[in-house]
This record gives sequence, structure tokens and C-alpha cells, in this order.
Amino acid sequence: MILVTGATGKVGGQALRRLVEKGLDVRAFVRDPAKIEVLGLGVEAAQGDLDKPETIPPAMAGVDKVLVVAGGWDIPAEDANVIAAAEAAGVAQVVLLSSLGVEAGVASGPFHAPGEEKLRSSGLGWTILRPGFYMANAMMWRDTIVGQGVFYEPTGTGRHALVHPADVGDVATAVLASDGHAGRTYELTGPEAISSADCAAALSAALGREIRHVDVPDEAFRGGLAQAGVPAPVAENLARYYAMVKAGEFEMVTTTVADLLGRPARTFQDWATENAGAFAA
Repeated sequence: MILVTGATGKVGGQALRRLVEKGLDVRAFVRDPAKIEVLGLGVEAAQGDLDKPETIPPAMAGVDKVLVVAGGWDIPAEDANVIAAAEAAGVAQVVLLSSLGVEAGVASGPFHAPGEEKLRSSGLGWTILRPGFYMANAMMWRDTIVGQGVFYEPTGTGRHALVHPADVGDVATAVLASDGHAGRTYELTGPEAISSADCAAALSAALGREIRHVDVPDEAFRGGLAQAGVPAPVAENLARYYAMVKAGEFEMVTTTVADLLGRPARTFQDWATENAGAFAA
């Protein structure tokens, strides 16, 4: 039995669907079981909340493997809660969704680092997935793209290898459905490092109208995040990540997605085409 947390999200949801397609026994850990029922996948839903550790152990009954996808504001606590429950239940393998920003201490990396450390020292079988910046984060630009045909990002001409969340879900599936991944840390990126201008061109092609990227000062970007209610630590780590992108310090591209899946990683153009409807006026 495989337990999937974050089962209604982009990564966890993709893994859930792919595991079902493979005919594996899957249980979805969710706050609202109705959201799983409407998918029609026929999987068992265990109701609970990663922020409420007492709700996790019942979901671990009979579980051999766990996919940990922490999606709240307190990622270190959520990761720790699942890992502790997996230890107590004697789970054989834990696959932890982390971040490529762990070693650089940027983006969501600082929030995932404690979970990585806890998992490695737990005695559990483990695999860590470190995806780069998600293509789906482009949804942050939706309002200004719809209203102005513009998105504002302090990246200059810097490039980074955005990764499609569905590819991360597919990698998680491959790891959970096969052997040979114990003690491995996989760094996952898209197939190429691209700039914000490249993203604008891809969106323009997908939407059939011109979309532009406008570089903004770091201070203005931070102010916009604060105005939007983004917690200060999250805003700080994101701003420092973008500063590294602008400085050309985050251009790393890995072939891990293609190596594990036997096919090319999806491009940002693929993502833009798939999600064009979300940017309709």
C-alpha cells in the first residue's frame, strides 16, 4: 500500500493518478475526502491534516511506502509529522518532495532542509526529490497578464530551468513503483534554462497575443509580495532566489527527469499551451 499526501495538489495528484494507472494499491491522505471521490479513481481516502500529527498514524495502517508532499506554510513541521508517523508504523520507504533550493538556501529550500535531515537520520528507507522552480508558479502572473499583457519579475536576463510539476509527479511514481532508489537524492529540472523573456514568448505563442516581461527592482518586488500578504520568510527566500537567477547562478540543467522516465522533460511551451485557458480575460 502506498500513501500519497498532498493528493489533490499538482505533484501529489499526478502521482496518485499514475500509481492508479499502474494498478498499485494507493491511499490518498486529504483534508476533504470528497475531493478524491469526485476524481473517480476508486482509491481509498484517509482524512487528516499534516498540521495535526494525531490524524496521521491511522492513515499509515498497512502502508509500505509514503510520498510526502508538504503544502502548508509550516513545511518543516508537516515533514516531521509524516516522517515520525512513518517511523512508528515501520514503513519501508519514504519519498520526500523537497526543493532544489536546499543547498543554496533560497526559494522553498530552507523550509525543506529540516525534513531532509530528519529523514536521513530516521533509519527509514528514503529517497529525496529536489525539483527546481515550478512552471506552475507562472500562475502568480495571471492578473497582470490578463489585465495588462505583462508580468513583473526581478530576473533581468537571467535563466533557470523551470520544471513541469507533472514531471515531478511522474518521477515520484517511477520511484515508488520500482526498486533501486533507496538513499538517492534526485535533482529535477526542465530540459533547458530559460529567461523570463523566453517565458513571455512561450505565453505569447500559447495565448495568441503579445505578453511581455518587465524587469523590476528587488525592492519593488519585495514590496509587492508584502502587499499580497506573503509571509516575510517566504518573500525573503523567493527574492534571494530571483537575485541568484538574475546573476546567472541558477542555470543548472539536469537530465534526471528524462533518465528516470525514458522520455524528454516537458518544456515551458508545453506548460503554457496546456494552461492557456487560465490566462483568458
